[in-house]
Amino acid sequence: MTVNIYKEPEEIGRRISEGDHRGVIGGLWEEMGAWQLDFCRRMGLLPEHHFLDVGCGSLRGGVHFVRYLEAGRYAGIDVHAALLEAGYERELVPAGLGPKLPRERLVADGRFDCSSLATQFDMAIAQSVFTHVPWNQVRLCLARLADTMRAGGRLFATYFEAAEDAPLDAVTDRGGGILSSFDANPYHYRFSDLQGAAEGLPVTVRRLGDVGHPRGQYMAEFTFHTTAEAGPGLRDLPPGDALGLPAGADHYRAYVGPPRRYDFMSSTQFALLHGLGLREEDKVLDVGCGSLRLGRLLIPFLLEGGYAGVDPNGWLVEEAIRRELGLDAIRLKQPAFSTNGNFDFSGFGWPFDFIIAQSVATHTGPDLLQKLLSGAAASLKPSGLFLFSYIPSQTPTRPADGWYYPDCVEYEEADMLARLALHGLRGRPIPWYHPAARWIIAAKDETALPAADDLCALTGHVARRSTDTKGYVFRA
Repeated sequence: MTVNIYKEPEEIGRRISEGDHRGVIGGLWEEMGAWQLDFCRRMGLLPEHHFLDVGCGSLRGGVHFVRYLEAGRYAGIDVHAALLEAGYERELVPAGLGPKLPRERLVADGRFDCSSLATQFDMAIAQSVFTHVPWNQVRLCLARLADTMRAGGRLFATYFEAAEDAPLDAVTDRGGGILSSFDANPYHYRFSDLQGAAEGLPVTVRRLGDVGHPRGQYMAEFTFHTTAEAGPGLRDLPPGDALGLPAGADHYRAYVGPPRRYDFMSSTQFALLHGLGLREEDKVLDVGCGSLRLGRLLIPFLLEGGYAGVDPNGWLVEEAIRRELGLDAIRLKQPAFSTNGNFDFSGFGWPFDFIIAQSVATHTGPDLLQKLLSGAAASLKPSGLFLFSYIPSQTPTRPADGWYYPDCVEYEEADMLARLALHGLRGRPIPWYHPAARWIIAAKDETALPAADDLCALTGHVARRSTDTKGYVFRA
């Protein structure tokens, strides 16, 4: 049975015909529409992304999204065809945005069927949809979107939250005459109800909680994961067979560097953090988390919600989840991921005890390096530590701007320390072993840096060990 999320469809039709397509979806036209775009941008939405607006109604948010996104990248679905028509003809076209959105990108369907759009979406939003549908429709929405979201794609859904111990007959006053309950529209849900809706699907859910929603609704982030099985492609080579691939090859263990170093670069980063006092309650940001070389060790170690990773190559994260961790670890430990490539980490919503960027500055020209340092400074706790590797240059050099990959870029040590100082960070080189680069540690307050004798003890020394497969070359 199709569930119409509006209580009185005939009355809604009358109000739309009288020109009240804005009021019928709840008002706050400008505020709510702008808020949706602002929130999604903070979560990493880029103009080139394919975006799905679930329950788009009369395009309160749609007008903002269409204006921001590249032409044809927006799509909307709603149960009420008249609302879609009113939004397109009375809002989108007068705003001069018609050429950016073909009319067929707006679909009227009450069962979340997006198949006619024939698009793999990077991000979606369901603004006040789950507040109007019962639990089985929440699950149906997730199941349908699992067929149309790309691997690593995310749905941000607002909902009225009930306490985990709330009685099943509880009625909650949400203000403005809105009373929510478990068994009547408008609905409220425990977060565990949303987790249950995703159970058995290739979907994980993370509670974002209070995100400043104009109506006081909470936010949940649903991430859609790949269900692909191993096949004949290069990406599906077993780890042992991938050892001979060159750095940068299209395999999750090779794309991030020599695959023979994959395990070593996992353990050495974890050991460095351990040597600096890492504890399970810390918050750690892994910049350029890629194939989760560090993440596969940190995620199980840290408490729930302690790990955050950012990498523009979402497929690397998905491959690592599928082949190194599994979805159960993601559900249990609730790590946060972002594909934001501009080094803006504010979308995670909290500061970090440790920020680590292994082999990121090695590929960034001055323009991107400035963004990396600025982003790290803005997201580091006052007592936090920022660790990153770079390739030192022995001669004065001025690299060109841009992204170097798989090529590398060099910087003089004095230049790198001066760049840190411009962002209010005090840096120190440390002797921790790296097979191809050097490490620097930085903090906002110089007193947060380890003492000189502790820094000298951070060598990363590894005992020589014979191996037939890896061929490590250690510092003499």
